[in-house]
Amino acid sequence: MMPPVTGTLLQKRSALLAQIAAERAALAQQGAALRPAARVIDKVSTGIRYINTHPEILILPAAILTLWRPRRIVSFALSGLGFWRMLQGWRGRIRR
Repeated sequence: MMPPVTGTLLQKRSALLAQIAAERAALAQQGAALRPAARVIDKVSTGIRYINTHPEILILPAAILTLWRPRRIVSFALSGLGFWRMLQGWRGRIRR
């Protein structure tokens, strides 16, 4: 015969195991809705890692864009330069 404490502990343990199983099932069901988003995030992350390890892949699109729309590239470069100079001016005023 088992002591009463052991029987109570076994009952609590089996109740906890049943609760754990129910919570796992609920998490699996709720997680199913997030799987497509997780797949997209994984693909984007893989692409970023690939570009970080192979930066030369960006040369071709940059060359095509430069040859296709050179005025637009020059315009963006000048706008970027103006923005950078403006930020530098603000930075100088903030430091004083």
